[in-house]
Amino acid sequence: MSREGRPAHHAFLLSRLFLGGILIYASYDKILHPVPFAEIVYNYQILPDILVNLAALFLPWIELLGGLSLILGLWLPGAILISNLLLLIFFSTLVFNMARGLDIDCGCFTVSVGPSSGGHMLWYLLRDGFFLLVGAFLSFSLFVPRTSKKPGTEKPWKAPFAQTLALGFLAGLLGLAVNQARSHPLPLLGDWSPEARIALKFGKNILIPFDEARDRFFTGSAVFIDARAAEHYQEGHIQGAFNLPLAEFDQRIDKVLPQFPEEALIVTYCDGEDCDLSALLALKLKQLGYENVRVLHNGWNVWRNHQLPVQGEKGREG
Repeated sequence: MSREGRPAHHAFLLSRLFLGGILIYASYDKILHPVPFAEIVYNYQILPDILVNLAALFLPWIELLGGLSLILGLWLPGAILISNLLLLIFFSTLVFNMARGLDIDCGCFTVSVGPSSGGHMLWYLLRDGFFLLVGAFLSFSLFVPRTSKKPGTEKPWKAPFAQTLALGFLAGLLGLAVNQARSHPLPLLGDWSPEARIALKFGKNILIPFDEARDRFFTGSAVFIDARAAEHYQEGHIQGAFNLPLAEFDQRIDKVLPQFPEEALIVTYCDGEDCDLSALLALKLKQLGYENVRVLHNGWNVWRNHQLPVQGEKGREG
């Protein structure tokens, strides 16, 4: 290698090591926690619901294999091509959702879901834009022909595409195999209805069917807990239900729990298809040792629609 070519060679090496490390780091948490990553993919509201789980299983393994190939120098043309495709998809997705005004968690390096802000979204764009520039530099260095080219140094385009397909196929196999080996595999075809999202996040047995909740109410064999704020509870609630707002759980738990036995069936509920306050409340109660806790999804609306006994609602007492 000539002295003039050393800086470019070093820059290429450092760039692929850097980008490879970024991709491996990005894949780690997603592979370990496919369910919350699937929720992040769903929140982007780009893919059809049926493809969300497949994408959540497939993408992290593409990141991992692409990153390993970049670091080890194996199948470099394919690794660079697939890495740039991933980066372009991620960057375009952020731009698209920012333009739509959606304020969502990036999910780029962690599956911890939390509200973002406009400032965070701008940071995500700048960061991913920089990664995309690094990927573009690698592509330019590898694929753009030099003016003085030695015989046998041509880089045909067939190899990158074949390697990209091979990496994608291998990522798909690994994603499916590891998912099937889990004790609770992610369903391949996603059902992202509100009830299904609660069951996926908190467990299949956490939901109680409406008919069972109604029968338990009339036989007096269940305790109902309203997870909504106190003002909403006062406006109307299921007859006899206790109020334990999730936001005030630590302050009010000692006053509410002594009022019913530990072995009783506890039914939590809130209001709205997308309300998860009742599920989060149920999870907190389970952590305290109350195993027999179920969630009546969209409980307040369903209860009123069936004209069952309520309290506090004008004209609908009893």
